[in-house]
Amino acid sequence: MSDIILYGAFDRHNYGDLLFPLIMERVIKHQFPGKSVVVAGLINSDLSEYGAPRTIAINKALKSSKPDATVILAGGDVVACDWQSAYGYLLPKVIFPLYERIACYYFSKVTDQLVSRMVGLTSTLPFNLNRNDLGATRKIIYNSVGATGVSSVTNENEMLSLSKVMNEASFVSVRDVFSQTQLTRIGYSSPQLAPDSATVMSSYISVDELEKKSSWATKNIIEKYIEGYIVFQISQAHVHGKEAAFAMALSNVSRNCKLPIVFIAIGNATGHSDAVGVHKVSAMLADDVTYDSYLDGNIFDLMNIIRNAACYCGTSLHGLITAMSFGVPRVALLPNLRKKINYMKTWDLPHMPKGIKPEELTSAIEVAMATPNKDLKALGNKLTDAYMASFKCLSEKF
Repeated sequence: MSDIILYGAFDRHNYGDLLFPLIMERVIKHQFPGKSVVVAGLINSDLSEYGAPRTIAINKALKSSKPDATVILAGGDVVACDWQSAYGYLLPKVIFPLYERIACYYFSKVTDQLVSRMVGLTSTLPFNLNRNDLGATRKIIYNSVGATGVSSVTNENEMLSLSKVMNEASFVSVRDVFSQTQLTRIGYSSPQLAPDSATVMSSYISVDELEKKSSWATKNIIEKYIEGYIVFQISQAHVHGKEAAFAMALSNVSRNCKLPIVFIAIGNATGHSDAVGVHKVSAMLADDVTYDSYLDGNIFDLMNIIRNAACYCGTSLHGLITAMSFGVPRVALLPNLRKKINYMKTWDLPHMPKGIKPEELTSAIEVAMATPNKDLKALGNKLTDAYMASFKCLSEKF
């Protein structure tokens, strides 16, 4: 029977979501080797081919854990995430548009009820478990999570319901000031602020392990462009209508910096796909630009490619966090992606470019790459120390 249940959206193929249980399981086992840990998602999943831990369904994890076990929401934008979103990302890509446009739009309440019953929970929200699902004596901890969705909770009854659930938690830390403000607004009085748990990846995953677990294709890219390269990532949804503009900007960047472009797909789950967006941009690059792509989505390959980059440019929060952890210059794309901007405003070096449009990309990369290496490394160390201090407080609640 397990002492700790790590719970979150770990059953979908998305880089950041797969990082949380991988990192947190290592941190816990290093600090508390005697504790037994199980990783849970909404459903049973096996994404081990991408370097991720297997998950068991949360209802099974709760039934098989100790009565006084601790449930840890290990990361992600989980506070106020609704059933429709959480389950939709697990559906086949051909079904998702119908699910979103018909079931969620016309039958939202019925869809919520049906999905929660299928998962085997009674909680109003999938990652904000009520006492009926948790049991009388289990503790729940929110570990450096996002609470962006709380800004959409304005109905008084929904605010009271969410506030009640959050106030029953033993410990809550959030990853940015915006999330902290939103939880305070609905009546949770003591949200702590801590960097995302994935920020400690460079301390818990060695370069030697990265090399051993990276594919031949990844090692070939890194070796081929040993003098450096620019990493670019963007999802299909975010690139729509901007493909030509980004292709032109990247062509200029490649010429100015005399560096090739390496495209990566960080999001591969339904609703999070990067591969289509990457293909559209790369197809429009100028003929004289050298580029490569890595689209398979293995955690260790992605981490290694970003670690060796001269600069990372993307819309993925955990692409940015990987760059921060390994001391790589970074540029956060597009001004409407508040989750990334909120995080960087809270934790990153003040001058690091964020909310960047295609026409601003060349100058933004120049600013990022001009950052002294010692400043990049110092920030990574500072954030690791800050997270581990938060983990020490969190672990006192086990």
